[in-house]
Amino acid sequence: MSNLGEGEFKYLHPTSFEKVLFMLLNTPNGVQVMSTDIPGLVESSVNLGVFRVEEEKAMFCFSVRSSVNSYKQYLCDKLSYMSQFLGGEFYVRAQYPAWEYKKESPLREYLIKVFKEQYGREPELEAIHAGLECSFFAEKIPGVDIVSLGPDMFDIHTPKERLSISSAIRVYQYLEKVIEGLK
Repeated sequence: MSNLGEGEFKYLHPTSFEKVLFMLLNTPNGVQVMSTDIPGLVESSVNLGVFRVEEEKAMFCFSVRSSVNSYKQYLCDKLSYMSQFLGGEFYVRAQYPAWEYKKESPLREYLIKVFKEQYGREPELEAIHAGLECSFFAEKIPGVDIVSLGPDMFDIHTPKERLSISSAIRVYQYLEKVIEGLK
């Protein structure tokens, strides 16, 4: 077995090399827009996750994330234009719909009220820059008031991922109170 980078390899034609280099240097990467509603929260980002040069093609796989559909579409259009301009193809394989933050949320206010009654303190509210299943519901049910909650989790999406059992029990008990109050 040889070390990575050792061996004989075909080189890219100079025109192909220039196109690959142009794509690498000019496509957006990283945070694109911060939230205007929540200080410190990333609203939109894009990153190159996989780059591979094969016999007849170079492949760029980007992850585009945004809580605003129009900006997510703008980023995809930009990547599509760059790809097509350089003679390539662009397609979307999988994506989470945007789930936009609502300043006015009666459901969030109700959950805060129940939490304070049950635990005697303010809950920790946070927004995250990630895809959640809630975005699929929000896309299918326009105007729906939706929140996400869950137990304490650590090292998500790694081999060390774990969940606090005591936190999961508290979330279960909290949801019992929430549902009881909705009767």
